[in-house]
Amino acid sequence: MNKAPHSIETLVFTDLDGTLLDHDTYGFEPALPALAMLAQKKIPVIFNSSKTLVEILKIRSALGNCHPFIAENGSVVAVPEQTFPGLTRKDPLFQPQSGLLVRRLGGDRKAILDILNRLRQTHGFSFEGFADMNPDRLSRVTGLTTNQAIQAGQRLSTEPVLWQDTPEQWEAFVGHLADAGLGWVQGGRFISISRPFDKKDGVVCLLDLYTKGMGTVPFTIGLGDSPNDQAMLDMMDIAVVIRSARCDQIKLNRPQTIIRTTAKGPEGWQEAMNTIFKT
Repeated sequence: MNKAPHSIETLVFTDLDGTLLDHDTYGFEPALPALAMLAQKKIPVIFNSSKTLVEILKIRSALGNCHPFIAENGSVVAVPEQTFPGLTRKDPLFQPQSGLLVRRLGGDRKAILDILNRLRQTHGFSFEGFADMNPDRLSRVTGLTTNQAIQAGQRLSTEPVLWQDTPEQWEAFVGHLADAGLGWVQGGRFISISRPFDKKDGVVCLLDLYTKGMGTVPFTIGLGDSPNDQAMLDMMDIAVVIRSARCDQIKLNRPQTIIRTTAKGPEGWQEAMNTIFKT
Protein backbone atom coordinates (compact mmCIF):
# COMPACT_ATOMS: atom_id res chain seq x y z
CA MET A 1 0.00 0.00 0.00
CA ASN A 2 1.14 3.55 -0.68
CA LYS A 3 1.99 5.21 2.61
CA ALA A 4 -0.22 8.26 3.16
CA PRO A 5 1.79 11.30 4.31
CA HIS A 6 0.53 12.62 7.63
CA SER A 7 0.24 16.30 6.70
CA ILE A 8 -1.78 18.95 4.92
CA GLU A 9 -0.44 17.41 1.70
CA THR A 10 -3.05 14.68 2.13
CA LEU A 11 -6.73 15.26 1.37
CA VAL A 12 -9.63 12.96 2.27
CA PHE A 13 -12.70 13.09 0.01
CA THR A 14 -15.72 11.28 1.40
CA ASP A 15 -19.29 10.51 0.46
CA LEU A 16 -21.79 10.98 3.29
CA ASP A 17 -24.93 8.78 3.11
CA GLY A 18 -23.98 5.14 3.60
CA THR A 19 -20.31 6.06 3.97
CA LEU A 20 -19.49 8.52 6.76
CA LEU A 21 -23.16 8.54 7.77
CA ASP A 22 -25.21 5.44 8.54
CA HIS A 23 -27.58 4.69 5.65
CA ASP A 24 -30.64 4.45 7.93
CA THR A 25 -29.93 6.56 11.02
CA TYR A 26 -27.56 9.15 9.48
CA GLY A 27 -25.37 8.72 12.58
CA PHE A 28 -21.58 9.14 12.42
CA GLU A 29 -20.42 8.28 15.96
CA PRO A 30 -18.40 5.13 15.06
CA ALA A 31 -16.13 7.26 12.82
CA LEU A 32 -15.37 9.93 15.44
CA PRO A 33 -11.98 8.45 16.50
CA ALA A 34 -10.74 8.53 12.89
CA LEU A 35 -12.07 12.05 12.35
CA ALA A 36 -10.29 13.20 15.50
CA MET A 37 -7.06 11.57 14.31
CA LEU A 38 -7.28 13.31 10.94
CA ALA A 39 -7.98 16.65 12.60
CA GLN A 40 -4.93 16.17 14.83
CA LYS A 41 -2.82 15.49 11.74
CA LYS A 42 -4.36 18.56 10.03
CA ILE A 43 -5.65 16.46 7.13
CA PRO A 44 -8.74 18.08 5.56
CA VAL A 45 -11.83 15.89 5.31
CA ILE A 46 -13.82 17.12 2.30
CA PHE A 47 -17.44 16.02 2.04
CA ASN A 48 -18.60 15.07 -1.47
CA SER A 49 -22.29 14.28 -1.42
CA SER A 50 -25.62 14.46 -3.21
CA LYS A 51 -26.84 16.50 -0.24
CA THR A 52 -27.50 20.22 -0.54
CA LEU A 53 -25.27 23.03 0.64
CA VAL A 54 -27.65 23.73 3.55
CA GLU A 55 -27.70 20.07 4.61
CA ILE A 56 -23.91 19.79 4.51
CA LEU A 57 -23.48 22.99 6.51
CA LYS A 58 -25.42 21.36 9.38
CA ILE A 59 -23.34 18.17 9.19
CA ARG A 60 -20.10 20.20 9.09
CA SER A 61 -21.25 22.07 12.18
CA ALA A 62 -22.09 18.86 14.03
CA LEU A 63 -18.66 17.43 13.20
CA GLY A 64 -16.66 20.63 13.70
CA ASN A 65 -15.53 20.47 10.08
CA CYS A 66 -14.33 23.76 8.55
CA HIS A 67 -13.05 22.58 5.17
CA PRO A 68 -14.33 23.07 1.60
CA PHE A 69 -17.01 20.66 0.43
CA ILE A 70 -18.85 19.47 -2.65
CA ALA A 71 -22.64 19.31 -2.79
CA GLU A 72 -25.28 17.97 -5.17
CA ASN A 73 -23.17 15.21 -6.75
CA GLY A 74 -20.28 17.44 -7.78
CA SER A 75 -22.25 20.33 -9.23
CA VAL A 76 -21.77 22.75 -6.31
CA VAL A 77 -18.37 23.56 -4.78
CA ALA A 78 -18.26 25.59 -1.55
CA VAL A 79 -15.12 27.06 -0.01
CA PRO A 80 -14.68 29.01 3.25
CA GLU A 81 -13.41 32.48 2.36
CA GLN A 82 -10.17 32.07 4.31
CA THR A 83 -9.15 28.77 2.66
CA PHE A 84 -7.88 30.25 -0.61
CA PRO A 85 -7.23 34.00 -0.17
CA GLY A 86 -8.14 36.10 -3.19
CA LEU A 87 -10.19 33.31 -4.77
CA THR A 88 -12.92 35.58 -6.16
CA ARG A 89 -10.29 37.64 -7.98
CA LYS A 90 -8.68 34.52 -9.45
CA ASP A 91 -11.99 32.80 -10.26
CA PRO A 92 -15.00 35.16 -10.44
CA LEU A 93 -17.32 32.16 -10.86
CA PHE A 94 -17.04 31.72 -7.09
CA GLN A 95 -19.68 33.95 -5.52
CA PRO A 96 -20.43 34.73 -1.84
CA GLN A 97 -23.30 32.70 -0.38
CA SER A 98 -24.09 31.57 3.18
CA GLY A 99 -20.72 32.83 4.43
CA LEU A 100 -18.89 30.79 1.76
CA LEU A 101 -17.61 31.20 -1.76
CA VAL A 102 -19.78 29.00 -3.97
CA ARG A 103 -19.40 27.91 -7.57
CA ARG A 104 -22.28 26.20 -9.40
CA LEU A 105 -20.49 23.89 -11.79
CA GLY A 106 -23.78 22.35 -12.82
CA GLY A 107 -25.62 25.54 -13.68
CA ASP A 108 -28.94 26.72 -12.26
CA ARG A 109 -31.69 24.43 -10.95
CA LYS A 110 -34.50 26.60 -12.32
CA ALA A 111 -33.37 25.93 -15.88
CA ILE A 112 -33.39 22.18 -15.16
CA LEU A 113 -36.92 22.35 -13.70
CA ASP A 114 -38.13 24.21 -16.80
CA ILE A 115 -36.80 21.41 -19.02
CA LEU A 116 -38.27 18.64 -16.84
CA ASN A 117 -41.69 20.28 -16.72
CA ARG A 118 -41.67 20.72 -20.49
CA LEU A 119 -40.77 17.06 -21.05
CA ARG A 120 -43.51 15.91 -18.70
CA GLN A 121 -46.14 18.10 -20.36
CA THR A 122 -45.05 17.24 -23.90
CA HIS A 123 -44.46 13.49 -23.58
CA GLY A 124 -46.47 12.48 -20.52
CA PHE A 125 -43.52 11.03 -18.60
CA SER A 126 -44.43 9.99 -15.06
CA PHE A 127 -41.93 11.03 -12.39
CA GLU A 128 -41.91 12.95 -9.14
CA GLY A 129 -39.17 15.42 -8.29
CA PHE A 130 -38.27 17.20 -5.08
CA ALA A 131 -39.87 20.35 -6.51
CA ASP A 132 -43.17 18.45 -6.84
CA MET A 133 -43.24 17.37 -3.20
CA ASN A 134 -44.35 19.29 -0.15
CA PRO A 135 -42.18 18.86 2.98
CA ASP A 136 -44.43 16.13 4.43
CA ARG A 137 -44.29 14.05 1.24
CA LEU A 138 -40.54 14.57 0.92
CA SER A 139 -40.11 13.55 4.55
CA ARG A 140 -42.01 10.30 3.96
CA VAL A 141 -40.07 9.23 0.86
CA THR A 142 -36.63 10.18 2.21
CA GLY A 143 -37.01 9.18 5.86
CA LEU A 144 -35.88 12.67 6.86
CA THR A 145 -37.59 14.86 9.42
CA THR A 146 -39.74 17.65 8.02
CA ASN A 147 -37.04 20.24 8.72
CA GLN A 148 -34.40 18.04 7.12
CA ALA A 149 -36.65 17.53 4.11
CA ILE A 150 -36.99 21.28 3.69
CA GLN A 151 -33.19 21.58 3.68
CA ALA A 152 -32.92 18.73 1.17
CA GLY A 153 -35.25 20.63 -1.13
CA GLN A 154 -33.09 23.77 -1.15
CA ARG A 155 -31.11 22.74 -4.20
CA LEU A 156 -28.96 24.96 -6.40
CA SER A 157 -27.99 22.89 -9.47
CA THR A 158 -29.76 19.52 -9.45
CA GLU A 159 -33.21 17.94 -9.22
CA PRO A 160 -33.63 14.43 -7.75
CA VAL A 161 -36.58 12.47 -9.12
CA LEU A 162 -38.43 9.22 -8.44
CA TRP A 163 -39.07 7.49 -11.76
CA GLN A 164 -42.66 6.20 -11.90
CA ASP A 165 -42.90 5.12 -15.54
CA THR A 166 -41.91 2.11 -17.65
CA PRO A 167 -38.37 1.10 -18.64
CA GLU A 168 -39.26 1.90 -22.25
CA GLN A 169 -40.34 5.40 -21.30
CA TRP A 170 -37.13 5.78 -19.30
CA GLU A 171 -35.06 5.14 -22.41
CA ALA A 172 -37.03 7.82 -24.27
CA PHE A 173 -36.74 10.20 -21.33
CA VAL A 174 -32.95 9.79 -21.18
CA GLY A 175 -32.73 10.60 -24.87
CA HIS A 176 -34.68 13.82 -24.39
CA LEU A 177 -32.49 14.74 -21.41
CA ALA A 178 -29.37 14.32 -23.54
CA ASP A 179 -30.88 16.45 -26.31
CA ALA A 180 -31.46 19.18 -23.72
CA GLY A 181 -27.87 18.97 -22.45
CA LEU A 182 -28.79 17.18 -19.23
CA GLY A 183 -27.48 13.99 -17.65
CA TRP A 184 -28.46 11.77 -14.74
CA VAL A 185 -26.88 9.91 -11.84
CA GLN A 186 -28.51 7.01 -10.00
CA GLY A 187 -28.23 7.57 -6.26
CA GLY A 188 -29.31 5.40 -3.38
CA ARG A 189 -32.98 6.39 -3.57
CA PHE A 190 -33.33 8.98 -6.32
CA ILE A 191 -32.12 9.75 -9.82
CA SER A 192 -30.37 13.11 -9.82
CA ILE A 193 -30.92 15.21 -12.96
CA SER A 194 -28.37 17.91 -13.78
CA ARG A 195 -25.98 19.22 -16.34
CA PRO A 196 -23.46 16.45 -17.13
CA PHE A 197 -21.39 16.72 -13.96
CA ASP A 198 -20.57 14.14 -11.31
CA LYS A 199 -18.62 13.95 -8.06
CA LYS A 200 -15.36 13.85 -10.01
CA ASP A 201 -15.86 17.38 -11.33
CA GLY A 202 -16.08 18.87 -7.86
CA VAL A 203 -12.93 16.99 -6.87
CA VAL A 204 -11.08 18.29 -9.96
CA CYS A 205 -12.05 21.86 -9.05
CA LEU A 206 -10.83 21.58 -5.46
CA LEU A 207 -7.68 19.61 -6.32
CA ASP A 208 -6.69 22.41 -8.68
CA LEU A 209 -7.15 25.00 -5.92
CA TYR A 210 -5.23 22.94 -3.34
CA THR A 211 -2.42 22.15 -5.78
CA LYS A 212 -1.94 25.82 -6.61
CA GLY A 213 -2.18 26.79 -2.96
CA MET A 214 0.31 24.16 -1.71
CA GLY A 215 2.63 24.12 -4.70
CA THR A 216 2.37 20.33 -4.88
CA VAL A 217 -0.19 17.74 -5.94
CA PRO A 218 -1.89 16.39 -2.81
CA PHE A 219 -2.00 12.72 -1.89
CA THR A 220 -5.67 11.69 -2.00
CA ILE A 221 -7.85 9.24 -0.10
CA GLY A 222 -11.45 8.74 -1.21
CA LEU A 223 -14.32 6.87 0.42
CA GLY A 224 -17.69 5.90 -1.08
CA ASP A 225 -20.27 3.13 -1.08
CA SER A 226 -22.25 3.26 -4.34
CA PRO A 227 -21.78 3.53 -8.12
CA ASN A 228 -22.19 7.30 -8.11
CA ASP A 229 -18.92 7.45 -6.14
CA GLN A 230 -16.99 5.49 -8.77
CA ALA A 231 -15.65 8.42 -10.81
CA MET A 232 -14.43 10.14 -7.65
CA LEU A 233 -12.83 6.97 -6.28
CA ASP A 234 -11.04 6.25 -9.54
CA MET A 235 -9.14 9.55 -9.18
CA MET A 236 -7.74 8.71 -5.74
CA ASP A 237 -4.35 7.42 -4.64
CA ILE A 238 -6.16 5.25 -2.09
CA ALA A 239 -9.78 4.33 -2.88
CA VAL A 240 -11.98 2.94 -0.12
CA VAL A 241 -15.18 1.12 -1.08
CA ILE A 242 -17.44 1.00 1.95
CA ARG A 243 -19.52 -2.16 2.18
CA SER A 244 -23.12 -1.65 1.02
CA ALA A 245 -25.86 -3.31 -0.98
CA ARG A 246 -24.39 -1.91 -4.21
CA CYS A 247 -20.68 -1.70 -3.47
CA ASP A 248 -19.95 -4.68 -5.75
CA GLN A 249 -21.06 -2.53 -8.70
CA ILE A 250 -18.09 -0.20 -8.15
CA LYS A 251 -15.36 -1.14 -10.65
CA LEU A 252 -12.08 0.73 -10.26
CA ASN A 253 -9.05 0.87 -12.55
CA ARG A 254 -6.67 3.66 -11.58
CA PRO A 255 -5.99 3.60 -7.81
CA GLN A 256 -2.84 1.73 -6.82
CA THR A 257 -4.50 0.87 -3.52
CA ILE A 258 -8.12 -0.25 -3.23
CA ILE A 259 -9.62 -1.11 0.14
CA ARG A 260 -13.01 -2.81 0.47
CA THR A 261 -14.30 -2.72 4.02
CA THR A 262 -16.09 -5.52 5.83
CA ALA A 263 -18.20 -3.09 7.87
CA LYS A 264 -20.81 -0.67 6.57
CA GLY A 265 -21.22 3.08 6.97
CA PRO A 266 -19.24 4.88 9.67
CA GLU A 267 -17.97 1.58 11.10
CA GLY A 268 -16.45 0.86 7.68
CA TRP A 269 -15.09 4.41 7.55
CA GLN A 270 -13.29 3.86 10.85
CA GLU A 271 -12.08 0.43 9.70
CA ALA A 272 -10.55 1.95 6.57
CA MET A 273 -8.74 4.70 8.45
CA ASN A 274 -7.37 2.15 10.92
CA THR A 275 -5.99 0.22 7.95
CA ILE A 276 -4.52 3.23 6.15
CA PHE A 277 -2.95 4.88 9.18
CA LYS A 278 -2.21 1.64 11.12
CA THR A 279 -3.89 2.97 14.23
